[in-house]
Amino acid sequence: MRRRRGDAGRNALGFALIIVALAALGGLASAAFFLRPPPTDAQTLCRTDRPLSAHTIVLVDSTDRLEPRHRRKLRAVLAQERQHLLEYDRLTVVRLSARRPQEPSVLFSKCLPMPPERTNPLFQNARMNQEQWDEEFQHALDAALRSAQAGGRANTSPLLAALRAIAADPDYDPSIPHRRLVLVSDMLEHDPNGFSLYVSGANYAAWRAQTHAQPADLSGVDLRVVPLDRPDDTQRQAAALAGFWPAYFDAANVAAVSVDPQP
Repeated sequence: MRRRRGDAGRNALGFALIIVALAALGGLASAAFFLRPPPTDAQTLCRTDRPLSAHTIVLVDSTDRLEPRHRRKLRAVLAQERQHLLEYDRLTVVRLSARRPQEPSVLFSKCLPMPPERTNPLFQNARMNQEQWDEEFQHALDAALRSAQAGGRANTSPLLAALRAIAADPDYDPSIPHRRLVLVSDMLEHDPNGFSLYVSGANYAAWRAQTHAQPADLSGVDLRVVPLDRPDDTQRQAAALAGFWPAYFDAANVAAVSVDPQP
């Protein structure tokens, strides 16, 4: 009888240990499941299981040459905007082209991946994703700087057309809760066959009367203007930033506007 009781005790202990082991394995499996990163698009690294929550677009006006001081400013601006991103926020860098203002060239457009220290290495090579993001971001910055080193003043500076293109971008629609737009430009709109801020008295009312156009719909957008100084056009820039753009942005329903100080 004692031997049978001992065998029964050992069997009960073994059964209990099996239950504990299965529970531990189940807990590990559950933890691994909850630590699994969300599904993302292979190209943009944006989440595919929920809508985009924030999108920042940096528009670089490369219709005129950027001097070394301008290029330093552009580097600083992009670094600042990158630091503001949260996980899976999207950053897009586009270049304004005088030839095709309705189609700004996309230099970079990706969501910031989850940092390596917060990911599960069983499911994702987070460090590789981060390195790829950084590398492509740097390539986009270099491309923007190269394009900005072109020769003198372009025949046109169609910033208004570029703003309409951005407002119509399906990846930048008003359903995104947080939208930010950064304009890196001298802010001197110029169309030799239409409206130009190089003409005396060229304010918002004159633009409306001349073109009968509506401003781009930038409802709810948080706007940052980074003026690039043009020593030969200081007065024109001041007039544009005081007499045209505030009224335009107000009519475009921009949520908030900040203007970086001139050096």
